[in-house]
Amino acid sequence: MLTGCGGPSRPAVTPAKGKVLINGEPLTGHLGFVRVEPADSRAATGEINQTDGTFTLSSFVEGDGCVPGTHAVAVIVNTTMGAELISLIPEHYSDATTSGLTVTVGTEPADLTIELSGQLKAAQGPTAEELEGDDPGF
Repeated sequence: MLTGCGGPSRPAVTPAKGKVLINGEPLTGHLGFVRVEPADSRAATGEINQTDGTFTLSSFVEGDGCVPGTHAVAVIVNTTMGAELISLIPEHYSDATTSGLTVTVGTEPADLTIELSGQLKAAQGPTAEELEGDDPGF
């Protein structure tokens, strides 16, 4: 049997949004992402709002949500220093297999809270030694 332009049918998803907290406070001021990883379906991702720590999950189209179930979660908050990628939160959170985080999404719209603990590293610019020799041209 052939299907329309959309290809095979997609699994049902439930709208899901939430907030990321670190040490009980909203994770703000840094670009980051939440990645919810169902075992047998496409991952759902959401950008963390830098102002208030909120996110909205998307699986197939923007804001559609996540497949129902209990799923492992990764939270990625990185910055670059030169060519090096640095995690601003404890690194184990950046991999769903090591984060220890899960969320449960049912069939009704979900309001999720993802709680992290540990030190939030400061994003730092280059040191004076790294800038030495740079000529800004004025």
